Amino acid sequence: MPPAPAAARQDLRFPWEPESVNRANLTMASLRQVLLQRVPTRGPQTLLIAAGALAGFAAQNSALEQGELLTARRDLVAPESLMLRQNEHKQRFLMGRWINAPLLLGYGHGFPLQRFVIQAAAAAGVGRNQFPDYWEMERRVAKDALDGVSGTLEPGEGRERMARPQDTLKALWPTVRRIMIAPMPLELADEPMLSVAHWPTAVSVVVARLIASTADAVPPRVAADLVMEAAFIGSKLDPDLVDPGRWTLAPGTRGLQIARDDRKRRAIA
Repeated sequence: MPPAPAAARQDLRFPWEPESVNRANLTMASLRQVLLQRVPTRGPQTLLIAAGALAGFAAQNSALEQGELLTARRDLVAPESLMLRQNEHKQRFLMGRWINAPLLLGYGHGFPLQRFVIQAAAAAGVGRNQFPDYWEMERRVAKDALDGVSGTLEPGEGRERMARPQDTLKALWPTVRRIMIAPMPLELADEPMLSVAHWPTAVSVVVARLIASTADAVPPRVAADLVMEAAFIGSKLDPDLVDPGRWTLAPGTRGLQIARDDRKRRAIA
């Protein structure tokens, strides 16, 4: 994937720099290639929905990773950082500040998805006052999950018949997770792995470039909204619907208990 223009990058220093620059560039290039190869027959709007859903699910994985590390130290976790909820239909979903931080401006995260989306759409001509309240969009998606009607994007002007974020994640996430942890090519010097905390940022960079490359087919304002709504939906899904068995989540006496399956199996062995 070609680097971003110098003017756009002059104020950026990604969290994987300088130790894992080549690994991150290879990862982002592979992510974009997988999206373009697996989604194009469904149209550019589905491509953007799939990319947004990946950003949201990456944010969820980042939050779960952080939550597992602090399972034994709940005294260090602020209220509403990460919550497992269940609606009246027995459907589980996740929410909380740790999930929203990589997605929304205002949580102190250096590279939230919203920043990349707004910059990409603004560069394509969208006025800064034309974007909706994405915080309100996130609250609506959370309410839909509580009411048991989540998983489908809202109809709207300029939107075509749309794929469900959950369906795109089922098709793409196993490949995307393998890309995130893939070894370096033999011809390149090895570099540290990308932290799971950096996965949402890597996907967000790809999202911004897809918004730019699809601007002739999808109005950038519509693209921005599709990406953000798909990300909120993807971030709240029960992880077992997309990545079955990877995470064990259960309420405990000291709050939500989290265990990643591969670590749990190593501990038992």
